Amino acid sequence: MGAPSTAPAPSPPALPEASAPDDRAPPEPAAPELPPPLRLRCGVQQYEWGRRGAASLVARLSTADSAAEIDEARPYAELWMGTHPAAPSAVLPGGEPLGAWLARNPAALGPAVAARWAGDLPFLFKVLSVAKPLSIQAHPDKGLAELLHAMRPATYRDANHKPEMAIAVTDFRALFGFAGIQELKDVIRTVPEVGGLIGHEDADKLMTVKEYHGGNDVKSSLQSAFAKLMTASKEAVSEAVNKLKGRLNDESKIRTLTEKEELVLSLERQYPEDVGVLAALLFNYVKLSPGEAIYIGANEPHAYLSGECIECMATSDNVVRAGLTPKYRDVQTLCSMLTYKQIFPEILGGVPVQPYVRRYTPPTDEFEVDCCLLPPGEVVVMPPVPGPSIFLVMTGEGEVQADSMSDGEKAKEGDVFFVPAHTEVRLSASGHVSMQLYRAGVNSRALHACNAAAAGKRSQLQNICEMAS
Repeated sequence: MGAPSTAPAPSPPALPEASAPDDRAPPEPAAPELPPPLRLRCGVQQYEWGRRGAASLVARLSTADSAAEIDEARPYAELWMGTHPAAPSAVLPGGEPLGAWLARNPAALGPAVAARWAGDLPFLFKVLSVAKPLSIQAHPDKGLAELLHAMRPATYRDANHKPEMAIAVTDFRALFGFAGIQELKDVIRTVPEVGGLIGHEDADKLMTVKEYHGGNDVKSSLQSAFAKLMTASKEAVSEAVNKLKGRLNDESKIRTLTEKEELVLSLERQYPEDVGVLAALLFNYVKLSPGEAIYIGANEPHAYLSGECIECMATSDNVVRAGLTPKYRDVQTLCSMLTYKQIFPEILGGVPVQPYVRRYTPPTDEFEVDCCLLPPGEVVVMPPVPGPSIFLVMTGEGEVQADSMSDGEKAKEGDVFFVPAHTEVRLSASGHVSMQLYRAGVNSRALHACNAAAAGKRSQLQNICEMAS
């Protein structure tokens, strides 16, 4: 018998290879592909104080690229560019509301903006054409806005604060903040109609305050006097305004009235027997030339009087009114919320950031505004920023070219574009006049802070990964 055959022993099953530890930091997610700039159709508010017909810059801008005709009998007060539900902008050509489009495309806001402002545009961009004074008003801070919205949502329709900045396009006039103590003393001494409504006790307190005393004593005295004036009876106010009007008309025959006195007579013609006519004497009278700007923080009294401006603000429409208006007046809230600071507002001129571009940067995170005045044949490149922007062509014509576009788009007066985050925009001017554009975007300081925080988190994550390896 032969030797038994031996088959080779089967090989043991292969064991899976042990995974080598990955000492690399987790890769950042690839940036989603962003669309090119979007054309917007923007809403118009036809408040009674607006300029009428073609005399209104708002009317001319809003009808420049449409078949709509300007109604010469109607006021065109404000052009709104943004997502606020009171007049949301629409994406062209389809007409989808910009807010809905952003909800579907949050990457267009940039991750930091989308996270901080709940996937919405944090600013509202406007053009104002003012023919008649707006109300004496103030905007609440965030805490007060939330409280007012919870208590009276029909009047205060959102819970956001409303810091704002106005950049004059034409000569622009406004009331802003309380005048200095010496000017207030002059009013009490020379305008008996105001002193009579304030009363002897509060008038005497203000008259004895030292010019540079400051502190709570001045604030308390001014607050008490202002509240007395604003809450005086309708009959007492009517009598005082009529007396003031008659006296100034008589005195104008023998002397030259001051600018403030001329302003008071103008206000009275537009708002007869209104307490705001008297209150105007207590505020700073601000005159802006084209290109100059003021920033208005929370709880500061103000009233725009005349002219046209670019305005940018946090996305809100909260206004607490107390005079020069037929609308609802919330006098008690206004008197209690004001800061009662006595500082003439800083006039902002913008800071050059590159040739043809000036930047207006307010002390709030939600917005900043660039003004670009581009001569014919010139080109400027707006670098990409990690937040969204809205561009408005105010005058002239040219071309807008973005890094995500194969060809440039024609741009002319009245065109409005939404530009996603991280998009470089090349602007070129053509024709025979300069092209003037305004860009609203999230405050650069806030974006840098957000990016620094995000970089810090990535660095922490990388250190954790390295320690684990």
